Amino acid sequence: MANIQGVDRRKPSHRVPSIECFIRSGSKLVPLDAASERLALPGNPPPVTAPVTYGQYMSSVARLLSENSFMALRKLLKKQLKPIPKLEAASNIELIAEKHGALYSVSRLRIRFADDERSFAVNCAFSPDQQAFLEVEVRHLANLHARFGLPYLPLPFISAKGPGLMLSIAEWFENHHEFHLSADASGAPAITVWTQSEEPRFLDASKTRELYAQASKILTLYLDSRSFSQIYPWHHGAGDFVVDESRIPLSLRLITIRGYRPLLARKSDCRDKMLGSLHFFVNMGIRMRIDRLDGTGELAWAGAQCLPGVIRGFVEAWETRGENTHLPKAREILSLFLDFSPHDRLEFAKIVAADGRVEADEGSFLLACLPGHVIELSDVMENFKF
Repeated sequence: MANIQGVDRRKPSHRVPSIECFIRSGSKLVPLDAASERLALPGNPPPVTAPVTYGQYMSSVARLLSENSFMALRKLLKKQLKPIPKLEAASNIELIAEKHGALYSVSRLRIRFADDERSFAVNCAFSPDQQAFLEVEVRHLANLHARFGLPYLPLPFISAKGPGLMLSIAEWFENHHEFHLSADASGAPAITVWTQSEEPRFLDASKTRELYAQASKILTLYLDSRSFSQIYPWHHGAGDFVVDESRIPLSLRLITIRGYRPLLARKSDCRDKMLGSLHFFVNMGIRMRIDRLDGTGELAWAGAQCLPGVIRGFVEAWETRGENTHLPKAREILSLFLDFSPHDRLEFAKIVAADGRVEADEGSFLLACLPGHVIELSDVMENFKF
């Protein structure tokens, strides 16, 4: 088993536990060994020279965490735990490779004590482009936490750089899992939750509505109501939201911030509060429905049963924001859309979809879905109870 040992030089009689490295494989943790060390990381575009291997990745991260008598881990414990435990009191420290993508790789850092256990998300970037993205994300997370003070985004704790890599350690949302649209027994798209201990399972109708309501609420709460800057882009296909369905009501979190910007075509549009508000709402309704089948397959479209949740989350968040006094009421925003002719609703939705497109191949897919979407959205809006 690969590990990195270290001794606290200030207290040589107390040894810090080795950092033990594992690879997540379904519900199992596979120890990093001589064979798995040579495997290339999935999902990461190879650098000019050669792909990054699990051995290079995990040993580099473990080495950076253990430098200077595990200074990074000591800072981490000071930021999250009170009273602050001594690192030497930990029973073991684990670094678990969990997920890999084009932007960065995610590991779970788990520190166990006799009567406590804490986990952290370790996001690691290798190429200059990846590192630049990670730096921007950390800045966005810090700014949004400072401005809104809400619990729905991971709190960034510390960042560090080493030869050829940058890592950021942030809050880990315990028991929250990725979810995606999958084909149910009838072939219709439905939400499945990817837990680590068992096969993916479908959410029932009530939990599905609550999931979409919370996702809509989160995005609405983080909207800048003056510039209409918003968390964007985001994509269900990338697993940006995670859910803990064991809670009542279920708990949803957004684990990444790729950008924070307005989608309106012109700055002058930001002064039109009704236009900006409707643009935000219509775009969110479109984006909530698009996913990739099972996360990596073909583009998929959620059924209309998600729309009551999307609308409810938007209305609840919109009406509870104190600074929204200068904005139109949620009822007025929905009424404006319904006041449009059916043709104008569709034309407006096409403009919004083009402004909010995330992936290059979404254009024709969305154009095919929009006519039905506008009809279904209108029907739900007409029957929505404020």
